Amino acid sequence: MTEHIPQAESPANRLASILEASSVAIVGASADPAKITGRPLAYMLARGYQGKLFAVNPGREEVQGLRAYPSLRAIGEPVDLAIVGTEAAKVEGIVAEGIAAGVKAFVVFSSGFSETGEEGRALQARLRQLARESGVTILGPNCLGAANSASGLIASFTTALEETPLRRGAFGFVSQSGALGAYWLDIVLRSGLGFSHWITTGNECDVDAAEAIDYLVDNPDTEVIGVYLEDIRDTLRFRHALRRAAAAGKPVIAMKSGRSSAGAEAAASHTGALAGDDSLYDACLKQFGALRVNSLTELIDTARIFLHRSVPGGNRLAVMSVSGGAGVLIADEADAHGMTLPAFAPPTADALAPILPSFAKASNPLDLTGNVVQDAGSLARALSAVDADPDVDATIVFIGMMHSIAPTLAESLAALRRTLKHPLIVVWMSARADSVAALEAAHIPVFADIPQAVRALALSASVSGLHRSAVAAGVPGALHANQAGKTHAMTEWDGKALLRGQDAVCVPAGVLVEPDGQTPELTLSMPVAAKLQSTRLLHKSDAGGVILGIRDAGRLAESIRLLKDIAAKQDIPLQGVLIEQMVPFDHELILGLRRDARFGATLTLGRGGVEVELDADVVTRLLPLSAGQVEAMLRGLRASRLFEGFRGHPSMAVKEVAARIAALGEWFASLTDVEELEINPLAVRGDEVWCLDALVTRAV
Repeated sequence: MTEHIPQAESPANRLASILEASSVAIVGASADPAKITGRPLAYMLARGYQGKLFAVNPGREEVQGLRAYPSLRAIGEPVDLAIVGTEAAKVEGIVAEGIAAGVKAFVVFSSGFSETGEEGRALQARLRQLARESGVTILGPNCLGAANSASGLIASFTTALEETPLRRGAFGFVSQSGALGAYWLDIVLRSGLGFSHWITTGNECDVDAAEAIDYLVDNPDTEVIGVYLEDIRDTLRFRHALRRAAAAGKPVIAMKSGRSSAGAEAAASHTGALAGDDSLYDACLKQFGALRVNSLTELIDTARIFLHRSVPGGNRLAVMSVSGGAGVLIADEADAHGMTLPAFAPPTADALAPILPSFAKASNPLDLTGNVVQDAGSLARALSAVDADPDVDATIVFIGMMHSIAPTLAESLAALRRTLKHPLIVVWMSARADSVAALEAAHIPVFADIPQAVRALALSASVSGLHRSAVAAGVPGALHANQAGKTHAMTEWDGKALLRGQDAVCVPAGVLVEPDGQTPELTLSMPVAAKLQSTRLLHKSDAGGVILGIRDAGRLAESIRLLKDIAAKQDIPLQGVLIEQMVPFDHELILGLRRDARFGATLTLGRGGVEVELDADVVTRLLPLSAGQVEAMLRGLRASRLFEGFRGHPSMAVKEVAARIAALGEWFASLTDVEELEINPLAVRGDEVWCLDALVTRAV
C-alpha cells in the first residue's frame, strides 16, 4: 500500500503557522540584503510586514537595524515561523532547537537534501521525522519559500521582489519549482494582477502541493489557484484537494512538466505503452477538475479570464474586428477549441445596420472596417448591439494599434463594460501600455494575440463541467501496491479463465490442445481460430501465432502442427494451442486495466485492433469510474462517430457497453493480485462485449 499521510490538523491550520505568522525569526540573518538570509528580512522591513521580526546571528549584535539574537532559544518568547538558510548539515539541529523553543513552523531554503543523493535523503528523512514527532510544519527544504501579500510576509529570497512592490490580488500559486514560482511571481506583479499567497514546496519533506492547494481552497482571499507540478507525492490527498477546490468553485490551473512516454518497464501490454506515465497525471488533473496548460503564460492568461469575471456561460462567441482577416483567424481558432460563431439574430442585424458603413455586412465575425478610425464611438455602439443578441455568450473584440484614438477606445470600452450582459475579451495587437491598464482596471482581459485569447476563453468555459464531474468523482480509500514488484505473465488461456463467470464480458467457447495432444473432435461451431499459447509469446500475431477462419478439420490439424512448429523453432515453452470459436462483431475496442504504484487502479480505453499503436486513439482515467464516466470516455474518442452507425455501419449501444466496462473496472479494482489486464480486441456487437484476446499479469 502506498503511503497516505493522515492529518491531525486541518490543512488550513498547518499552513497558517507559516502564511499567517505574526512573528518571524531569520536564522543566520545577514546584514547584506542581497544574500539569501538577508533578503527576507530586507523585503519584510521595506514592505511593512505587520508582525514581529527577529534576527538570529550569534556573530553580530545588530542586523539590518534589528537586535541580533545568538539563537532561537535566546529570543525568549514563542515564534510562529523560523526561516532557515544555513548549510544542510546544520538544519536538523536548528529545527530541533526551534521546536524546543516553541517555534511552530519552519521554511527551509537550504539545499543538499534528497536532491543530492543517499546522504541527503537520510538528512531529509530525519527532518521529516522531526516534523512528524513534534507536530511542527516544515516547508521545504530546497525551496524558495512563501509569501502573503495581505500581511507583507515574505519568507523568501526570490529576486522577483527586488524592484517590484507587493500587489494584493485573488490569485494563489503553488509551485514545486522555486525558479518557476519566481517567474510566475514576477509576471503577475508586473502585469498588475497581483496575488494572494505564493507557496513553493521544494523537496516536500512535510508540506506538499496537495496540502498547499487545500490551504488556498479554504483561504477567502484566493479565487483562482495556479499550480506547477513535477510530481505528485500523495495522489489520494492530491485528488481530495482538487475535488475540494471544485466543490468550492475555485478553478485550479495546472502546469505539469514531464510528458515523456512510458519506458520498457511499463509492462508488456499495448495500453501500458500507449498510456504512459504522463497520461495518469493528465487523467488525475482532468478527472478532478483542474485545467491543464502548457506554459506559465497560458496559466496566467487563463487565470485572467476568471479574475476579471469574464467566464462565458456557453461556447457561443461573437467576434468583432477592425480587420476582416483577424476576424477570420479568430473564427478558425474558436472552431479548433469547440466554440461556435452563431449568426446574429435579425434584431441584432437591424441594430447594427445604421452603425456600420454601407459596404459592411452585419455578420459574425463582424468586420467594423477602418471606419472606426474616423468614428471611434462606432465600436462601443456596435458592441452594445451584439451584446444584446440572445445567442451570444461572450464577445471578442480585435483592435490593432490605432494609437491616435487608443485613449478614446479604451475609455469607451471601460465605461461600457459595466452595462454589458456578457463577458468582453479584447485582443489588442501593439497596444499602448496605458490602454491595456485602463481596460484591465475595468475588468476587461486584454491579450496581445489571438490564439492565447481564444484558448484561455475556451478553457475557462469548460471549468463548470469539469467541476461538476470532479465533485461526483470517486476516490479509493487506499492504493494497493505490489510490494515485491515481481510479476508474471499468464497465457491467454489462463487469463481468460479469470474472466469466465464475469457477467460484464463474454468469453468465446474454446479448448486447449496440449503440446503432446492430438487434434480433438470439436463440438465448437466453425469457423474457429487457433492460437499459440506461451508466456514467452504474449503478442502472438507478431510471430504468426494466430490463425483465423479455420473452417474444416483438415485445416485445423494443419494449423495446430504449424503453431507447434513455430514454438519449437523459437525454442519457447508451449502450454498448448487454444482452439476458440470465432465471434462476429461490429466494433473493436482496446481495454487496459492497470495497477500503478502511485495512482492505483487505472482504465485505458480506445479503438482496438492490430493498428492501435499506429494511430493511438485512447483515453486513460483513474478508477473508480461510473458508467457515465466511461460513456464520456467512449464519446470522447476520435472514432466515436463510428459508434453512431456512421455511413451504414452498425451502431453501438454505448450506454450499455459503458456499464459493462465500468463493471469490469470495479471488479479489477477489487483484486489485489492482478497487476494488469488487457483485452484487445474487446469486441462489441450491440450491447454485448466479448474478450477475444487477453493479456494478464499477476503479482508473484
